Amino acid sequence: LDRAGANALPHKEIALLLSRKFAVPGWWSQMVAVGYEQARGLRKPGERSTGFAASASRTVGMPLDKVFAAWSEPAQRSRWLPEAPLEVRGTTAGKSMRMTWTTGGSNVEVHFTARGPGKSVVAIEHGKLPGPAAVTRQKAYWGGALERLKAFLEGPR
Repeated sequence: LDRAGANALPHKEIALLLSRKFAVPGWWSQMVAVGYEQARGLRKPGERSTGFAASASRTVGMPLDKVFAAWSEPAQRSRWLPEAPLEVRGTTAGKSMRMTWTTGGSNVEVHFTARGPGKSVVAIEHGKLPGPAAVTRQKAYWGGALERLKAFLEGPR
């Protein structure tokens, strides 16, 4: 990639170079381009084209419908995620939610996946963050929030 001049190209062009010249399939060309950019100091970990992103996930010992309801029903959500500056923009029942973090206008996407009877995974990506410090802060915030969600749904153990 260095010999091909990739260090002077934007991300999209690096991915196209990988795809066209080296026959790297689509998704992999994106992943290799990101890895290359990080290795060359052209992109920081967590950096996306729209800013930085923090992610967190947890497995919860409850069926998917109960986990989704804990997020989608405001009364339930306020019990384990009080005073979060979130505005729901859209939902796909049992699958995902899109929200705006109204302090700063960043994006929060939550995805739900069933993992057998009585078990679900919640995955959050908080995007459009301004930098690495915000990633660290939001990663810690969402880690704590997901622990509160588990406690709320699973009760004392």
